[in-house]
Amino acid sequence: MGNGTVALSTIEDINKNVTEWEVLGFFNDFETSEINGYPVIGKVDRESAAEYLSNKDVFFLYTLISSKLNHKFIHKLHEMDIPDERFATIIHPTAIISKFAKIGNGVSIQPFVSVGPNVTIGNHVQIYAQSLIGHNSTLDDYSYVANNASISAAVHLRSGAYLGINCSILENTIIGEWALVGMGSVVIKDVPDFNKVVGNPSRLIGTTR
Repeated sequence: MGNGTVALSTIEDINKNVTEWEVLGFFNDFETSEINGYPVIGKVDRESAAEYLSNKDVFFLYTLISSKLNHKFIHKLHEMDIPDERFATIIHPTAIISKFAKIGNGVSIQPFVSVGPNVTIGNHVQIYAQSLIGHNSTLDDYSYVANNASISAAVHLRSGAYLGINCSILENTIIGEWALVGMGSVVIKDVPDFNKVVGNPSRLIGTTR
């Protein structure tokens, strides 16, 4: 729910200038009434999504990705069976995005993020406030970049890679699929798939499997 409310806040900021989005409500498996003044309109499942898919003017945003949920809950997204093109991408008005960057569907970019030239961002990527994405970097589907993370040039976040708050990634580094970089960490070499690293310089402390 937390990531969803952050996305909602960004949508509200977008709408302050020109109304671009009308928020219908939340899908949520635990709340049943309302969240931040907006109704809960169904659970995170195919049946709830199907009710709205018939309306081509309705778009979705999936935010059920975190350090704890990671790959263990991505099946919730797949089971909803929503086409990629039906996911909204929201970019906060204060974010600076190079015109040479490519951004996929269902991406959420929060306040004061900077995305450099020739960056490629896949689908369902979340980038939180004041993060830096250096030029020629690639963020594959389901990547998660927490607040104040600093990604140098030509970094590759593979599918589901998670960067914690205030971490720094050296240029030309690969962060593997569903790997996790802890808050404040400094990564100076590649992180293999599913590895969990912390510290300065970062060291292996476990896996995300």
